[in-house]
Amino acid sequence: MTCYYDDSNLRKLFKALDQEQRVKAMKGAFRREANKVRRVAISNLRSTGIRTDRDLEKGVRAVVYKRAAGFRVTIGTKKGNRKTGRGERGFHTNRRGLKKPVLLWAEGGTDKRYTKSKTRIFTRSRKGHYTGRMKRYGFMSKTGRQVDGRVTDELREEIVKSIHMTARRYGCNC
Repeated sequence: MTCYYDDSNLRKLFKALDQEQRVKAMKGAFRREANKVRRVAISNLRSTGIRTDRDLEKGVRAVVYKRAAGFRVTIGTKKGNRKTGRGERGFHTNRRGLKKPVLLWAEGGTDKRYTKSKTRIFTRSRKGHYTGRMKRYGFMSKTGRQVDGRVTDELREEIVKSIHMTARRYGCNC
């Protein structure tokens, strides 16, 4: 099955728009497509069985590149304000009230963890023991496999839509 696309109108439109307007149109298209991929990643995170809330889901970020054409959807954390904690993203508050970056561990899992033996002078007060591990959920890699084929096609459509909208906004009727 072969697909043909006539881009002569698109080329005329690009000639009518200046450099800054073209970059804005492209970035808008990248942002919309990145948010679509982010929503797929969040739905995969919810389906893993981990208790998620809004704070944890904010750790799935869509970043549009500033200088290059493109975007990425990543997981990570962001520290908040020291006093109020505002602006904080991607942390889970455990039952002791400590903030932990659970998303990073959920994606790749963790190794087995052990404590050290506690010894005071010549006597051992507590023996080292196993404290657990976190299994690998891999929701971001699943997202990558799901959206891999269709992102290019949808991005192409979004770019065309975005450029047409920008052209109409600036009075070009090509």
